[in-house]
Amino acid sequence: MERTQQNPGYRDTRTREQLCAALRTLLCTKPLDQIRVREVAEQCGIRRQSFYYHFTDVYELFEWSVDREREQLRRRQESCLTVRQALRDLLWYTEENRAYYLALWRTPPRQLRRALGGAAEVLARRMTEYYTQRAGEALSPEQLCARTEVTAGVLLSLLEAWVCGELTQPPEQLCSELERWICQAALGAAWKNQGR
Repeated sequence: MERTQQNPGYRDTRTREQLCAALRTLLCTKPLDQIRVREVAEQCGIRRQSFYYHFTDVYELFEWSVDREREQLRRRQESCLTVRQALRDLLWYTEENRAYYLALWRTPPRQLRRALGGAAEVLARRMTEYYTQRAGEALSPEQLCARTEVTAGVLLSLLEAWVCGELTQPPEQLCSELERWICQAALGAAWKNQGR
């Protein structure tokens, strides 16, 4: 109680996080358009009116939840020390939360890419820089940006296919295959540029 009095925003943040967790749980069992404020509030053990102190409706909570997920994943990627660690972390985290990500994929307009986009961008930039440097290739900032965008697009497509079950490899195998592809692409680009 003392903590809440010292920092009034703490309680608001904690309640928002509880609402977010409740929504995540409900999304794993039913579509967003079938979830009601009453259900989310009951899941948290708060009154329905308390929900409206934080959000106007379930859709606003959903938007906040996806933005929060995107930011947390981006920060997780930035905290990883190596490219391999970052890739493994993203794949294992996605595997652990597959039901939630599958719910995001089913929510129009497909919110999975929005949630994973920040992490994919950070990882794509790190992978592009690492493998380009490893291949001995020097890229202009524009070339690096373009290659990073392509890599992020490939990562997002791969993650989406994996979450949906179109790809069935376990995280470790997928990590190895993706690393091999990125490395070969960087080496191929360096080899091609040396011939100019």
